[in-house]
Parts: sequence; structure tokens; C-alpha cells
Amino acid sequence: MKILIITGGHLGDVDYIKENSLDWDFIICADVGARHLQKLGIKPDLLVGDFDSISPELLQKYKDMGVAIQTYPKAKDRTDTHIAVDIAIDMGAKLVYMIGALGSRWDHSFANIMLLYRLELRGIRAKILHSQNTIMLINNILEIEGQVGQILSLIPFSEEVHVEYTRGLAYPLNNDVLTSDFPLGISNVLEEEKAVVKVKKGWLIGVLAKD
Repeated sequence: MKILIITGGHLGDVDYIKENSLDWDFIICADVGARHLQKLGIKPDLLVGDFDSISPELLQKYKDMGVAIQTYPKAKDRTDTHIAVDIAIDMGAKLVYMIGALGSRWDHSFANIMLLYRLELRGIRAKILHSQNTIMLINNILEIEGQVGQILSLIPFSEEVHVEYTRGLAYPLNNDVLTSDFPLGISNVLEEEKAVVKVKKGWLIGVLAKD
């Protein structure tokens, strides 16, 4: 099952989001992410959150459209995006994309990267999709598609990450150890439209970036 989660951060280029979207089996919108729906031309299957950040009129609009609503208290242990992720897990998702997951609140942005980890630990492929910074986690072998000349940064999410090899990058890694106190993997460059990263031990954050 392929699930899209829409949350309330920056979208980036909407056309990029549309071009890189998939045929989703289920779409979950987390609270203030509802503000993005009209711009994206998307009707969600489920809207979740405490709804402290959207107007009652907007919420009613989606109720009238037949969108399922799950309301949670404002004082809670999980963010609205975390709730959406847990719903995706419970639904048996195999692939989850999050959009609107990066923004000016770096604490929320980093928490959403942690939610990628939550998904990946359960065997669910996951990605934050953004026109400037698409983010994924790597702990085995992953093929990454982009444009020749595009930046791919490989940042340790674990204290140590043992990289067996990379392919298709300007600055190859071969049996290298990346550590969390030495950001060696910043600003590598795609030499081919498809790069491959193979990790033996640990977790990398992969950031496919555009200036």
C-alpha cells in the first residue's frame, strides 16, 4: 500500500510535487496541511489532528466533501504528523511519502526525519519529498534518481556508518566510515542520473538537494 502524508510545512515547487507524485492508495492530511490541499489539487481520504491551526470553515469544507475526520486533543505526546505516520503503519503501508514536512521550524523538520526512521525500522520505505531537499534514510542498498550535477549529501544518522560503496557519484566512497562528528559526505554530486549507495552498518540521511 502506497500512502501519502501531507503536513503543514513548506511545499516548495508545487509542480515538482505533482510531477514526482504517485498513484496513492490512501492520502492522510495532518492538521494545517489542509491549507495545501487546494493548491495541490488533492482530496484526502483522512484528515487528522487537533485542528488548532486551521479555521472551522476549512474543516467543515472537508467534512462536507465526505473526508473522514479524526480529532485529537491539543495536549498530546505525538505531533499530528506522528499520528498520521502511525496510522500509515497500522494500515500496512509499504511506501510512505511525506510532503510539507520541512519548514522554518527546524525542530519539526528534524522530528519528521526521525519519523522516516520510525517507518524504515518497520520495513516501510519512506521519503520526504520537496523540490529543494528530498530526504531519505539508507541502511542497506538504495538507488537514488536525480539529475546529473545535482547534489547528494550523505549524513550519518548513526554515530558511525560503514559505507561499502557508492556508484555514480563524483566523490566515491569505498569501505569508508562516516562519523557523526565529521560531515565528510556533504555536497557530493551525481555523475549519472542514477546513483547507488550501499551501507554495511548504520544509517545515513540522504539529501538530494538543489540550490
